[in-house]
Amino acid sequence: MLSLQKIIDKTPKSWTLPINSNDPMEMVIEKMEKFGIINDENLQKYRLIFKGFSMFVRNIWPSGDQESLVLGTQFFIFSVIFDDLIDTNEPEFGMKKINRAINIFKLGKLEEDATPLERIAFDLKESLEHRVGDQHPLLNVFRNAFIDYFDNLMPWQNIKKLDGDMSMNLYYNMRRHNIGMVPTFSLSALFIMKRLNSDIILDPLWKSLIDHSGNICALYNDIFSYEKELREKDERMNSFHFMKTQNNWSDQECLDFMDKEFDKCFEQYFIHENLIKQKFIPILKNKEDQEEFIEIVDHFHTVVSAVVALYLVKPNYKSPNSIFVELRTKIQ
Repeated sequence: MLSLQKIIDKTPKSWTLPINSNDPMEMVIEKMEKFGIINDENLQKYRLIFKGFSMFVRNIWPSGDQESLVLGTQFFIFSVIFDDLIDTNEPEFGMKKINRAINIFKLGKLEEDATPLERIAFDLKESLEHRVGDQHPLLNVFRNAFIDYFDNLMPWQNIKKLDGDMSMNLYYNMRRHNIGMVPTFSLSALFIMKRLNSDIILDPLWKSLIDHSGNICALYNDIFSYEKELREKDERMNSFHFMKTQNNWSDQECLDFMDKEFDKCFEQYFIHENLIKQKFIPILKNKEDQEEFIEIVDHFHTVVSAVVALYLVKPNYKSPNSIFVELRTKIQ
């Protein structure tokens, strides 16, 4: 049996902050009822799922206000359900839904026959516009990031159907969009930034932080979800799977490879985090500006930490005979 403790410990414990005391759960439930996602029949089922989202969001934004947590939870609920919708339907259906979603954020257009999920997306768009204004630069950054995320969904599905070997370089290039780190970061900037000039977000060093932290989250996702995706026959783009099978490695050999990949990703992340701090801290003379800047940087810490915490408790990642001791459930 293998242990994941070594890779879990690669995420510094200092990255885990006290959970936000605000709880968006009840307000989220009200919204989901309003838009028809939940009803009396499925309330208990979805309550557990939404509770997981709300806990995740409270870890990601430990100092966020109540409205930020509600909108953040709404964002993740929509993204996860929408991704599953595209993943489990035919390409023609998927493209239609993707184009309708893009039109919501690009044109502000909601179709007359809008689904409950599309109404959630439209409400998210409207709520963010009401919060910061229709043409706030950070809102446009978020819109563009979310549209890029939508555009990547179908290529990600298509590449799963292709035969042949997969390289880690191609994987990272595709996965950094699919993992959703870019829209999550842009939403964080929208929530956190009140003092700093929004132009600061255009610096290319932020892209490096997004890419490397996104790669870290993707590797964690693939290891923790590996056995679940095997059971569901959806393992094609799982890096633990394709590196193991392409190289005819044992589970231990593949875990050793992933361990080295984590080291590379964390090393690059820390290099670029230091670079961006060295660049901006000296020119931010005001203490409050520096603190806000650090809070934005620290968002990457809380996301990675929250991802690891979430994956450790996800029921569908666990089984009585898991190859990883941390993911084994006791046989009743």
